[in-house]
Parts: sequence; structure tokens; C-alpha cells
Amino acid sequence: AGRYIRTAVPSSVCRFSAWRASPPPQQEFRKGTSHVRDGHGRGIGFCRELPCAVHREWNSTGLSGMSTRVGIIRNRHGELRSGWRMALFLVISAAVALGLSGSFLLIPGSLAMFQTVVLLCAGLAATWVMTRWVNKKPLSAVGLALHEKTFKDIGAGCLLGFLMMTGIFLVEAGMGYATPAFPQHSLGESMGVAGGSLLWFALGAMGEEVFFRGYLFQTLIQMVTFLPALLLMAGVFAVAHIFNPHVSALPMVNIGCAGVLFSVAYMKTRSLWLPFGIHFAWNFSQTTIYGFPTSGLDPTLHSLIRLTQSGPAWIVGGEFGPEGGVLATLALILGGWYVLKAPYLRAPEGIVTLDSIEDLIAKKGVPS
Repeated sequence: AGRYIRTAVPSSVCRFSAWRASPPPQQEFRKGTSHVRDGHGRGIGFCRELPCAVHREWNSTGLSGMSTRVGIIRNRHGELRSGWRMALFLVISAAVALGLSGSFLLIPGSLAMFQTVVLLCAGLAATWVMTRWVNKKPLSAVGLALHEKTFKDIGAGCLLGFLMMTGIFLVEAGMGYATPAFPQHSLGESMGVAGGSLLWFALGAMGEEVFFRGYLFQTLIQMVTFLPALLLMAGVFAVAHIFNPHVSALPMVNIGCAGVLFSVAYMKTRSLWLPFGIHFAWNFSQTTIYGFPTSGLDPTLHSLIRLTQSGPAWIVGGEFGPEGGVLATLALILGGWYVLKAPYLRAPEGIVTLDSIEDLIAKKGVPS
């Protein structure tokens, strides 16, 4: 199971998501992970069209039962094209969301919580259908696998998100733009606010990660490679917040930057746990701990303190919260740089992803 299989992959077939190297690239398949390495053995990105290499190399093994006819619906490997897969995912998500709407509206509760639960349920349901019946993969292939680094990734993400928001708060407080007040809450009230906020922000973060960094994003990578997919999905993530209260141009830019950070965190670890941790801790710290609005939403119900803000909106974000100011821009850039450079943040060996092939090879038989 730990053997390496190397095949030369010309640049016309395999596009790299990061950068190119001058030595001839080699395609490496090991324990379910799919990386492209240069002639010196350094990782240089992820391969776009893995089935091409497999089809050429193992034409006589029985793995090449893929069709070579190219059509509008299916590609030359007989697989449903990426665009159709993404469209089908959206259709299933919409159908599940509509179905849940009729049920949840009968249950008393806040509309915001209802929307959060529906987004998560619709994303997970559509992901399960697509991975199970179209990609022939388990649900965990989109980055939800439980492995030895799961809790480390969540912990690292939570710490990073907390530190970024703490930095913003300390700068604003040091400049005299943020003044906290501590209302008299009983221990039970404080625990109720903290517990409810933890659940609220955890569900919201996981729902958005599943939807925006899960199946859609990973299928888009297979279609257009990583960098274009990252930019496109960051734009979609920003546009999804366009109807939030007090939104303007700078908040949209910062939300797009957050989308870039979360996408890079996924690609670095091939897991949704790291971006989930960053996303959750950023929102929880922003509102529950420091009393800022989150994306323009009223922090009153989810905050342990009351914060009075002043100063220019382009710095502190105004009524939209820190995400509407340049301090958040700087924090997101620094956070993205750290995720890229941290050596301990990397994908574990042996995980199955949407573009891994060793799990498919095992079903067909590996050539000797």
C-alpha cells in the first residue's frame, strides 16, 4: 500500500496549481494522495487531469475501461464533466434547502439559526450524493476525514483565528477606538451566551466551509486548476455576503480575502478542519469575546461584553465590524502568509480526496 508509482506527465496534460519547475515533472501516487514533484523530488503542485496519466500508463490493466469519446455531458474518461457536476450539486442543494424550509419554519426559533442549519444540511446532503454516486468516493473525501491530524488542524486553526482577532482588538484599544464594558451577568447567563454562541458560530463556519471550500471548490479546481478556482470561489464567497447589513466595498474585499485564506488552508492540508478552525475562532472571538459585530450582524445576543467603537470606518470597520476595516485586511494577509509558510501544516499521508486515484486503483488492480 505504501509503494510509489511514478509516470512522466507532460505539461500539456498536467497543469500545476502553484508553480512549474525546469526538471521534467513526475506524477507520484502514494496512499491516496496525488502530488506532482519535480526532478529534485520537491512538491510543485497538484495534477489537474490524473485520469489521463492513468489511462496512458495502464492501458492494458483493465483500469482503462474509460471512454475516449468526448461529448458535452461526459469527458474522454467517461466521467461527468466538472461543470455538470457543479450544477448538479447546486440543484441538489437547492432541493434539500427547499425541503427543509417547510419543516424548519414550523419550529420556533430565529431565522438566522434556521438559515445556518439549512445551509449545513443542504451542503452535506448534496456532497454525500455527489461523492457517493458520481465520484464513487466517501463523504470524507471532500476534507472531512478523521485522521491523526484532525484535532491538531482544528486547534491550530482556532488559535490562529483567535490571535488574528486579538491583534485587531489590541490595536483598536491601543489607538483609543475600542472601549469594552462588562455588564453584570450571572454565571448561568454567561455560560448560556457562550454555549449558544459556540454552537451558532460552529454551525455557521462548518456550513460555509462545506459549501464554499468543499465539493464545489474542489471540483472547480479539477476544472480550471487551483489559482483560478481560488479567485473565483473567493469572489463567490464575497458576493454571498452582499445582502448583509452595512456592507460596502471594503468589507466585500475583506470577505474575499478571508475566502482566499480559507481556500489556502484547505489546499495546504487537504482538509476542511483547518479552515473551519480559523473561521470559527475568528467569528467567535470577534463577537462573543470582544463584542464586535460579525459581518454587519448585531452582536448583542452573542457577546459577553459591550464594546463602544469610534474612529474612522475604513480603519475599524464601522457598523459592519472589523471585517470592514484595513486592520482586518492586514490580519488576513498575515494569517494567509503564516498558513503558507508553517511547515507543520500539511496533508497527512493516506487520505482519500476527490482527485486521489490510489483508492480507485485498488478497486481495479495495480499493475505489477
